[in-house]
Amino acid sequence: MLLNKPQKTLLLVLSVIAIIMGVFVFNHLPQLQIKTNQALAWIRLSINPVEAMPTAEANSIQQLTFWLPGLMSVEADSAGPSHDVLSKPLNSFLPGAVTLPPPSFNPQRDYQDWNNCGPATLALGLRYWGWQGDQFTISEVIRPKRQDKNVNIEELAGYVNQTVQGLKAEVRVGGDLAVLEALIAGGYPVIIEESFKVEKSAWPGDDLWAGHYILLTGYDRQKQYFIAQDSYHGPDRLLTYDDIAQAWQAFNHVYLVIFPTDDLPKIQQLLGANWPLEDNLKQTAALLQRQALSEPSNAFAWFNLGSSLTALQEYDMAVQAFAKARGLGLPSRMLRYQFGPLIAAYHTGDTEDLERLADYALHVTPDSEEALLWKGWAYELSGDHLSAITLFNQAIQANSGYQEAKNALAIVRP
Repeated sequence: MLLNKPQKTLLLVLSVIAIIMGVFVFNHLPQLQIKTNQALAWIRLSINPVEAMPTAEANSIQQLTFWLPGLMSVEADSAGPSHDVLSKPLNSFLPGAVTLPPPSFNPQRDYQDWNNCGPATLALGLRYWGWQGDQFTISEVIRPKRQDKNVNIEELAGYVNQTVQGLKAEVRVGGDLAVLEALIAGGYPVIIEESFKVEKSAWPGDDLWAGHYILLTGYDRQKQYFIAQDSYHGPDRLLTYDDIAQAWQAFNHVYLVIFPTDDLPKIQQLLGANWPLEDNLKQTAALLQRQALSEPSNAFAWFNLGSSLTALQEYDMAVQAFAKARGLGLPSRMLRYQFGPLIAAYHTGDTEDLERLADYALHVTPDSEEALLWKGWAYELSGDHLSAITLFNQAIQANSGYQEAKNALAIVRP
């Protein structure tokens, strides 16, 4: 039956209303969003499966001058992974056990929202110092879209330093159990980023590896455990020293400490030689070189070495370390959290490898603003100016506060 004009108008109006209601329901039912996104990801990656991270092409490293002769070519056939190389002797002059008063944990607001462990953990760390907000106070600023699956530790520190009056945050790498004890004994809880095993596959063949933040508020050296405030598992978890050391390794033993601005001299004293950032990076790189030599099959040691060298702007050497790590094999989600290989590829002018890495990162995490940024820079390096601008705009759409993409646009926009 043909519809007359009023009927067509009514049908159009009803269709528009249905669409609006559907969008409203989707946006206001978080669990529906999560389930829908998970289902779409499973379908997408079933059709186009996630494979191993691409290894470096031979021509991307063969023209570079190898450094530390013999180190890069060590055969990966002997030592297994270990975390002992980065562990200093524990502080015998500190108390054997310290338990700081944990921040209040409200189950209704402090268990993390979907992929929101960064803001949720930071909220707990700030609350220790009397801050009154929660994870959503923070995510509104640094993670405005729930689809954003990663908040870097530098973004967490930036939130504190730019928005929280009277408090300051510092980030260092190459941490060890001794520095965790020292900071906690000094009265400062510590946030670390570590490996995390997800409970359910997000795609066929998922390796179940992800990143996660926790807040450490105590330790017991005799019983060999730390007390962790965990936005996923809950408050006051007991984690062994060995578990912490192993899980922490994948993120270059990075740590964040929050403190009142007036306590700066005390933090400088506690961090000692690791207070100057460049010294911290150089010391970490030196330790990692030795670790890579003694544990040549440890992909995380090589990756961490590449990350430290990238931070030191030693990009040619970083490329070689990352190439070794990629050859040994890395978790599928690695480039969701850490972008050193892309940064090093860009600064060495390896457009093909940069694009290959960005494509892999976007295949795993299509809405990663960082991967979109570096894909844009790959286009810019290859002379495709308009495509670069498109990717930078997509990165800003993924995270409206992403300053690096805004800076990129300001540089390349005609």
